[in-house]
This record gives sequence, structure tokens and C-alpha cells, in this order.
Amino acid sequence: MTTAVSPSPRGMLFAAALGLGFGGVAFGWAEGSIALWGFGGACLLHAALSVNAWMRLREGLGNRGLERERLVLRAVGLLLRLLAAGMALTAGAALMGDRSAPLGSSCLALGGAGAVGFGLAWMGKRSQKGLHPTLDLDATVARVPMELALLLLAGGLASRWFAGADAAIALVAAVRLFWEGRALAKVSALPAAACGSCGSCGCG
Repeated sequence: MTTAVSPSPRGMLFAAALGLGFGGVAFGWAEGSIALWGFGGACLLHAALSVNAWMRLREGLGNRGLERERLVLRAVGLLLRLLAAGMALTAGAALMGDRSAPLGSSCLALGGAGAVGFGLAWMGKRSQKGLHPTLDLDATVARVPMELALLLLAGGLASRWFAGADAAIALVAAVRLFWEGRALAKVSALPAAACGSCGSCGCG
């Protein structure tokens, strides 16, 4: 691949995912918020995807590193589905037991910061779509943490009127994460393509 591609969107997403990931997990456990610790876990997994995309870009997006990419996609896809299952089970139990935690200012702060940070990273990656299948996949998965951040922000606002907002938001996020994990697993199972991607472009 000869087209110059800026690594900046990947660095931006990695920094946002790492900071918000640890913050989400810490505040989630401290406040008993399922939506927050689920958001944090998802951010950390997307940080791993961002590192993988950066390494592929650094290696020229050829066949070198392709097997590593497939292993990373398969592992992250599995972990996302496990995270989604844990969130769904915990949220379901909270709703049935009327034990949903209130969403406070930390939820609004993390959701707002994530919406801005992930939104900027996603726009940068979207401008690189069409250059290579790896970049197309990277732009697609970068949209997910932005959606989760907006969901978290909406949950923080809705919690003023709906006591079960935390568990409800966690259930919606769990469904989104499950489908993303399933999609990553499917991509990782595709045969290698001639262009140095995992086969999603169909050129192999």
C-alpha cells in the first residue's frame, strides 16, 4: 500500500479508550453502576483493537502481521461477547430485584468526554475508509465506543426520571457489544485475501 495514512486517529482513540476505560471500570465498581463498568471494559478492548490497527499500518498493511490481526480480532470478539453476557445477566438481575444503581455526575462526565473523543477519532478514521479493508474495519469498530458513550450520556440524563436507567442502558449496550463481537469473530474466520487483509474485501 503506497497511500500515506495518518496514524493520528488511532492514537486519539487509543488515548481516549485507555483513559475512559480505566475511569469507567473504577467509577463503575465504586458506584455499583453496570453501565459504567461495562463501558469501561468495552473501551479497554477497543484500545487493543486500536493498537492492532496501528501496528498493521506501521507494517504497511501487507501480509506481515495478518495472522496476528486475525488472532486479535478473534480474541477481542470473544471477550466482547463475554462482557456483553456479564452485563446482560447483571442488568437483568438488577431490574428484577429493583437494585439498579443511580447514575451520577461521573456517568455524564465520562459519557460526554467519550462522545467528543471517540467522535473525533471516528471522523478521522472514516475519512480513510476505502483505502484498505483493514482501515474500513477499523473505522467501523471505532464507531461503537462513540455509540456507547452517547448511550451512557443519555442514561445519565434519563436517570433523573427513570430509576432503572443504569440497568436498562447496560442491557442495550450489551446487545450492541454482542453483535460487534460476533461480527469480529466472523471477520477473523475469513480466508486471507491477496491484498493483505483478512478477506473482507473479497479479492482473495
